[in-house]
Amino acid sequence: MFGTTTKTKVERGNTGARGREEFGMIAVLVIVITIVVALFVLGGAAWFAWDSDKRVKKFARSTDLVPGKPGRAPAEWTTATSREALLHRRIRYAIADVHANPAIGHYPDLVAARDRLDDAVFDLDDKLIGAAHEADDEEKTARLDAAESAISVLEELPKKLWEAPEDTQLADMDQVTSALQRA
Repeated sequence: MFGTTTKTKVERGNTGARGREEFGMIAVLVIVITIVVALFVLGGAAWFAWDSDKRVKKFARSTDLVPGKPGRAPAEWTTATSREALLHRRIRYAIADVHANPAIGHYPDLVAARDRLDDAVFDLDDKLIGAAHEADDEEKTARLDAAESAISVLEELPKKLWEAPEDTQLADMDQVTSALQRA
């Protein structure tokens, strides 16, 4: 009627079945792609967690005071619970955070300041080692208190360095180096 062709029920059913079949194939394809992407993301997350855990445990078991430079503290300080050992580990993690800042490596002045900071960290750790062998309890406590307050200043440094301009980073590192040397 009105010049249009009408399809029979069989013709309409065949077209609908083909459309449903194509829709079904697309749905299966979308599901398969979603599963593959989900497995890829899950595998990547699992690898990242495993690798991070491995690196953290490796650093925790090492005797490096500064990343790549072994310290002079006793090896048992990596797991000991004495005050000296805990302060030693706080130094290690704080200076590792400073070394994790990617911006420092691009500026020679900042690398030199970080090297001076590393030297001050070694000196402070040597003071901790000396305090551990101190016979006088009052003197030992005073030396450990001084070291602890210097370590607190060092622990604040990494967050100050991120996103700060070069001259501010340089001043902050020099200020912390001075605080460590005074301890």
